[in-house]
Amino acid sequence: MARNIIINGSDSFDFQVEIPADKSITHRAIIIASMCEGEIKLLNPLLADDCLSTIEVMRQLGAEIKEEGTNLIIHGRNYNNFIQPRGKLNAGNSGTLMRLISGILSMQNFTSEIFGDESLMNRPMNRISSPLAEIGCNLKTLDGKPPIKFYPSNTKKSFQYDNVLPSAQVKSCMIFAAIYLEGESIVKEKFITRDHTERLLTYLEYPIKTIGKNIHIMGQGRINAKEIKIPNDFSSAAFFIVAALIKKNSKLFMKDINFNERRTGIAKVLQKMGAKITVENKRYEANELIVDITSEYSVLSAVDVSGENISDLIDEFPILFIVCAVCKGVSNIDNIEELRYKESDRINSMEKGLNTLGIKTESTKTSIKIHGGEFNGGIVDSFGDHRVAMAFAIAALISKKPITILNTQNISTSFPNFIDLLMEIGVEVYES
Repeated sequence: MARNIIINGSDSFDFQVEIPADKSITHRAIIIASMCEGEIKLLNPLLADDCLSTIEVMRQLGAEIKEEGTNLIIHGRNYNNFIQPRGKLNAGNSGTLMRLISGILSMQNFTSEIFGDESLMNRPMNRISSPLAEIGCNLKTLDGKPPIKFYPSNTKKSFQYDNVLPSAQVKSCMIFAAIYLEGESIVKEKFITRDHTERLLTYLEYPIKTIGKNIHIMGQGRINAKEIKIPNDFSSAAFFIVAALIKKNSKLFMKDINFNERRTGIAKVLQKMGAKITVENKRYEANELIVDITSEYSVLSAVDVSGENISDLIDEFPILFIVCAVCKGVSNIDNIEELRYKESDRINSMEKGLNTLGIKTESTKTSIKIHGGEFNGGIVDSFGDHRVAMAFAIAALISKKPITILNTQNISTSFPNFIDLLMEIGVEVYES
């Protein structure tokens, strides 16, 4: 992926675009298939940088994973038979991998250590290290940040954990830990978050059930081997949904998109703003709801977003900020402090870029106010954050002058063919 890109706008478009596979589900499917004793075929996995890191980590723990065309064949190790890795585990840029695998590494009878790239080494990990320590695990962070070191412990026990953060990563970490422990453990959610881990484990007949906001996990159960077909990623589709919404006389069609209720908050917000988004052909694959989506140009109104629904669109805020920037009126978005702990401080990264392009904003630690206007063009820094880079790329479709986006190489962590798809719909893109 190029270090910098220059986008010089586009004509109107009407296309079908092929969105890549779901990153969240791919991570979990690779990990869970590696915990199984049999062989599992993953159809349509996302083979982007973040998920390649997950493949390599699971290989180092003893799983046999090979590519077969666009699929993965995983011969699981059984979660009780993982082997000690020969060296430190590298999570790359993936906070999802680091937090999820910590629930497994903390349960092993060997020592291990996991680290990541410069961005990941600055992300908070005490949100997993604290609850794991409370249930008897022996692990250490560097002042609450990576690297994380894991040591054997004989004091681990089943638990009840109150997940007060709106974090599916923390919840999944604790679910993986609970699988190793005798008896029933319960994870209680204050805010309901994406449930891909629970859905996959249920699909593979592991003894887990959700009652209200509580997830009940029976420890030391069996994960059965079944073929898993991974749907396409709604978070990636969101960029092209917005592209069609803001570009006059434009329309895009996307097939086989995951439409998990805990992932589609931005669709509800956009429809509230007046977006023409059509959802059809609903069906289920591997316990996940799949749909086809059509998005077309719409005149959009400013919006206020806050409260419990924040976790349902946490990854889509950068592209939502772009929508707010071209609406008439002022949009207010609150309760978004979590954005400050992503691949970059996304409130700061987006605000700086919007201001450079001529959009007025005001922010606090937990909120941003965006005044609708027009993009004038200019040079913005994505700060190595894939979603920030892609959001400004979509903004460039309607900018008066070209937008140059710096530090875009991390787009490959989640959407390797993003630039190719932009060019496919007629966007003028230059790479440097």
